[in-house]
Amino acid sequence: MSQLIDDDAETPYEVFVFTDETYENLLAARVNPLSVIEVLHAHGVVRRHIGPAMQVAGPDRKGTWLVVALIEDSDDTYTVASARYLDDVEIDAIARIKGDTS
Repeated sequence: MSQLIDDDAETPYEVFVFTDETYENLLAARVNPLSVIEVLHAHGVVRRHIGPAMQVAGPDRKGTWLVVALIEDSDDTYTVASARYLDDVEIDAIARIKGDTS
């Protein structure tokens, strides 16, 4: 389990759960679970939350971009379903969404 903590209240405001199935899916996608945690806790990511599904795209600490798929189990508690690395076209699209010009 990974948590984002509200510094003022010292309570988690988002909890990310990793199940056995999560690890199997990450292994199949050749994604390191630590990279997933880095993206989930990073600043400057792009988040898309539609109903109970959420996607978070951003770079890990090495600068490699990936997208993490999550399912909301209850308020602010998400199970990590899987993740995958993004290609250059997807990274460029995210940069345009964020307004980055490079």
